[in-house]
Amino acid sequence: MNKVDIAVNRITEMESILDEALRRMEKAEECPGDLLDYQSEIKKLDDYYSGQDWKDDFSLDEEGLLPRDLKRGVLSEDGIYNALEHNKELMERIGKKRMVKHVILWTLKDELSSEEKVTIKQGIKEGLEGLKGKVPGIVDIKVNIDGLASSNADLMLDSTFENEDALKAYAAHPEHVAVADSKVRPYTKIRSCLDYEVE
Repeated sequence: MNKVDIAVNRITEMESILDEALRRMEKAEECPGDLLDYQSEIKKLDDYYSGQDWKDDFSLDEEGLLPRDLKRGVLSEDGIYNALEHNKELMERIGKKRMVKHVILWTLKDELSSEEKVTIKQGIKEGLEGLKGKVPGIVDIKVNIDGLASSNADLMLDSTFENEDALKAYAAHPEHVAVADSKVRPYTKIRSCLDYEVE
């Protein structure tokens, strides 16, 4: 493979990373986790731009040796620099929004039988844990239904969100509301909640 073919392959790969990075940056406010997950790829873009490969590819382009129809946004010095700087700004902003823990203790209604409580607790666990991947901003979500005999609550939700905004969005999300209305609220009599920022 000659140097032009190598450059074309490299530029094509970097273009793909840049396009996806820009797409995720555009949605960073609503889905910061998507941009966080893509940082290893953006690092490849940064390494490319700050290394010899970019200079070599830029020189080939200046000499007119690259195909005319090649997409070459990464060879625009301002374009790639601005994208990388914008990514840094977004990462700083995301970093300032701390993750949030959302912990709830529920006590089930007295009139429920022991057998009903077992079934209801399992339903709550499956319903709430099933929200991961459906509701944006959930980092982790677990429901503990096996408390010791010394407990004075029946089950606990232990969840982590990307930030406070994500928690607020979760509270109103239709998928969450559907689980709460069908599996939780009809069967619980006491709900205690503690939300706090993760240090």
